[in-house]
Amino acid sequence: MPQAFHNKVAIVTGASSGIGKAICFELAKYSTRLVLAARRAELLEDLAKELSPIETLHCPTDVTDTVAVKNMASQATDKFGQIDYLFNCAGSFTAGGFGELSEETIAGMMDLNYLGTVRCIKAVVPIMQQQGSGHIINLSSLLGKFVMPGSSAYSASKFALAGLSKALTRELKHDGINLTVIYPGFVHTPMICAHLKSVQNSILYRKTANYPPEKAAKAILKAVSNRKRELIIPPQNIMASYLYALMPGPLESMVGKLSGGWPRYNS
Repeated sequence: MPQAFHNKVAIVTGASSGIGKAICFELAKYSTRLVLAARRAELLEDLAKELSPIETLHCPTDVTDTVAVKNMASQATDKFGQIDYLFNCAGSFTAGGFGELSEETIAGMMDLNYLGTVRCIKAVVPIMQQQGSGHIINLSSLLGKFVMPGSSAYSASKFALAGLSKALTRELKHDGINLTVIYPGFVHTPMICAHLKSVQNSILYRKTANYPPEKAAKAILKAVSNRKRELIIPPQNIMASYLYALMPGPLESMVGKLSGGWPRYNS
């Protein structure tokens, strides 16, 4: 695994917290040169200091802003001359029944979780094509494989990202670019903890919420180094994914019962 990342260049979006931050520290073990991207400049500056003496470039970037994303890719190539990895970790989660969420909230999650990744890929792929190599890692979610109460808008964005990833895996193969899509369950991150009241009754939360982002980062880098197409974490969620593919109706009913019931659409 060290050879896969040693002295390479990786862009990590959502680098200031959660899985993105954990990936930065794990990559630092292999002397990977890091482009740190997130919205809050002060957090990126602190992270760069923590990662020292690893060579870093911190780029305050809102992935919902196309110009900012293009500038991030340009700054990366200006400084390092290449982009070997793109870790798309930026995202948000707002729980709630579809009828409870405003159109603005739903659109915002789609813009960040799905279109934000689209913008980053479009900015980086031409550079990887010129190199003839590269690897893109998209963080979908276990809720990009099946749904649970309160996940309607979030799942929609993550299902979209999963579908895009499957198609791009084939399209990018022509240019020597690999793609790995990650399906994390409830990893213990600030994004999930912020919505604890909305998801705390979920059996999935209780079973997997203590899975640390550091452990997730190790598993992700192992999957990337082995060029796996997809990874489900924590491992106990693999069986749930298989069961859902075989019998979605019964599994949805069971998850609903164990998670406080499915919300009723109230217009």
